[in-house]
Amino acid sequence: MNKRKVLIPIDGTERSMHSLEFVKEIFPDKDSIEIIIMNVKELVLINEMIVADEIKFAQELGEEILQAAKEKMKDYNTETYFTFGYPGDEIIKKANEENIGVIVMTKSTKRGLNRMIGSVTTNVVKRAKCIVMIVPNDFTISIK
Repeated sequence: MNKRKVLIPIDGTERSMHSLEFVKEIFPDKDSIEIIIMNVKELVLINEMIVADEIKFAQELGEEILQAAKEKMKDYNTETYFTFGYPGDEIIKKANEENIGVIVMTKSTKRGLNRMIGSVTTNVVKRAKCIVMIVPNDFTISIK
């Protein structure tokens, strides 16, 4: 049986970490899935320059976020992936490259109709060729 591949993009916020708990809840069989936890850092250009120290710091922070997430999912077959770019594009690219079956993302906390699920999440939902699950930001685990 092929394992289902699950992509979990996180940005390091407590809200985005809800996705990890959600995945544990809906996939209690740890051997049924392979997880890729992903962090994308958008590069900001200042006067068309990217400061090298900023890149190094951003990458170190991204790796710390991913290691903390991987620790939360230590019972699962998990790998991490960090990259720079526009999050929506990078999530879709990774999902296509890895033949992802499910992308699990959290809703944005921003207000307004356009921001109800977040611009990155909206972008991914429109373009993904797989299931996209959106976790409410007030998701809590039910104890069985």
